[in-house]
Amino acid sequence: MKKLVETLKTMTFKEAVDYIWEYYKLHIIGTILGVAFLWSILATVLGEKEETYQMTVVGQVSYDTAEAFSEDLNERYFDDFRVLVDNMISGDGTLADMNYAEVQKFWANMGANMVDVIVAAEPLVEQLHEQEGLMPVEEYVDLSTLEEGAALFPEDSDQVYGISVSDIPMFEDYPEFHSLILVFPINSENHQHTPEVMEALLSNPSE
Repeated sequence: MKKLVETLKTMTFKEAVDYIWEYYKLHIIGTILGVAFLWSILATVLGEKEETYQMTVVGQVSYDTAEAFSEDLNERYFDDFRVLVDNMISGDGTLADMNYAEVQKFWANMGANMVDVIVAAEPLVEQLHEQEGLMPVEEYVDLSTLEEGAALFPEDSDQVYGISVSDIPMFEDYPEFHSLILVFPINSENHQHTPEVMEALLSNPSE
């Protein structure tokens, strides 16, 4: 370091800059990248991260409709967290009718416990039910608060695992959802928010 200082004293400013860049540019670049990486880590750790609750939709629902529903729901009811609607289009309501990337994404999100509520067609709901991947509706919803005659899944069963979306008031103005069923995956990490989300969905949006 002392030798470098002595060498730089004999140079003009431009010569000194050129000399340092020529012989120490790798060190300089490495230092800059290191500082940037450290800053990124600190920003991630210390910065506020918005809490989210994920609704995954699998069916014939357009992206515009899913986005409009999400904005409507959040504007009406939620300040402390945000409900994200992840829309996956399937013509017949099965994973087999989705592209491979979407299928991978669905199972990856399920495996990572990132899906908090699913709105899907009956074929997928039946598959998840057969795999024992659903929570009973009564864990989060008082069934007596549903409208009389509300369609439940499975039909004529002592244990209810799903509610027809057509009988959930918040979806009233979004008919693309009406053929689907709302269910709760067993491995969600945000089940503490599910009663609040369901209270919002089951409330009358016109009130």
